[in-house]
Amino acid sequence: MGAKSRRSTNGMPQNAECCRPRVWLRAARRLATVVGLCVSAVYIAAAGSLGATVEAADSLPFFQNASIGARVAWNSATSELHLSLDTASITAIGALDGWLPNSSITVGRQAPKWGPGLSGSLLLSGSASLDGIALSAGIGSFRYVQLAAARDVARGRWLLAHRIEGQVAPGVEVGISEAVAVSGGFRLQPYYLVPGCPYFLAQHLNMQDTRSQDWWSNVLAAVDASVAVTPGIRLYGEFMVDDFPWASSARGRVPYMVGGLAGIQVDVPSGLGLEPYRAAIEYVRINNYVYSHKNPENTYVVADGRLIGHPLGPDADAIYLFVSRPVRLDAAGPCRNIEVTSRLGYERHGEGTLGHGWNPSEGVAHEFLSGTVETRTSLGIRVRAYVGPTLRVLPGSPCGMLELATIIESIDNAGHVASARALEARVRLSLQLTWSQ
Repeated sequence: MGAKSRRSTNGMPQNAECCRPRVWLRAARRLATVVGLCVSAVYIAAAGSLGATVEAADSLPFFQNASIGARVAWNSATSELHLSLDTASITAIGALDGWLPNSSITVGRQAPKWGPGLSGSLLLSGSASLDGIALSAGIGSFRYVQLAAARDVARGRWLLAHRIEGQVAPGVEVGISEAVAVSGGFRLQPYYLVPGCPYFLAQHLNMQDTRSQDWWSNVLAAVDASVAVTPGIRLYGEFMVDDFPWASSARGRVPYMVGGLAGIQVDVPSGLGLEPYRAAIEYVRINNYVYSHKNPENTYVVADGRLIGHPLGPDADAIYLFVSRPVRLDAAGPCRNIEVTSRLGYERHGEGTLGHGWNPSEGVAHEFLSGTVETRTSLGIRVRAYVGPTLRVLPGSPCGMLELATIIESIDNAGHVASARALEARVRLSLQLTWSQ
């Protein structure tokens, strides 16, 4: 016979008390698995019906958008010319309305941007291309988006992300986003596919049987808001958490691996002989170790090294001034209008590097702006030309956007070497074409 269990002061076996939380966790995990399997079945059935819906498109309120975009970039620091395919996707709108209201599916290479930031967003900034599928649905003023994409197919590195956004009050919009970068031995459980199921919870459930799942996944979460103070003034912000010393005993020993963004945007109407323009001031701060992980394979980048999050990177902060002005053109020409945006920025970069995960031996000494701080003063100009459907270069009369952007940066303490100076320039030319049917 087995040994008797010890009893607590209230007469209940102590081992029963200890096991009760684990029993609840197992029950929650089983329930989440069942719900996830049901949702997976719905996704598969919806995907199966998509082909039939496409064939019957002539008799249904269904249309498709197709998009393709390419970029050529040059950096004086490396003297390299880089050509990349940024987007190549097709979107089916309304195809799944029988399953989900106001739905759409986007398949292919896409560069999603979630959040109100002008210099970039903290979770998905649109600066990195992802190959995958995005499913969205809307109810009233709210919309939910779920994304599954590859970060690096050859190395088995993937990204799952979801977001809910909507208007919670007149002039107030809020968004909540999560992403999880996974690799190698990650086990995809059905509850990861449950719409709205927090990835922090899913990761905790996944770790109940195999603690090592924490090594193969890196969860990030963000919340953002935009408030229209007056018809011409908007305040916005975003806060992101990569890791956090939740326990009070960890505070002061574990750094806050977080990022924040805040800005104000003002629309100035025409007057005094001037055309209307838009001005914005934005501040961004990202602590050290953000976007990195104890497992280097879960660094928040795609195969070519581009950061999925804000392009500023970790251990840095910056303040930017944006001024943009539209230029109206003759409607009979191929260009509907042109938008010119100037950017003045001041950035500070510590010695923290992307991919260097936090080690307990480092403590909190390098939480923000570590080592010799490199500063960058930059001036940039971006010109966007929106091309109407009169474009006849390619079949189908696509609408297009041609963008030319250039930035010149004056650098102090270049390369984190005290008193070193440098001057760098970057030029980017991109073309985006969109077909609608």
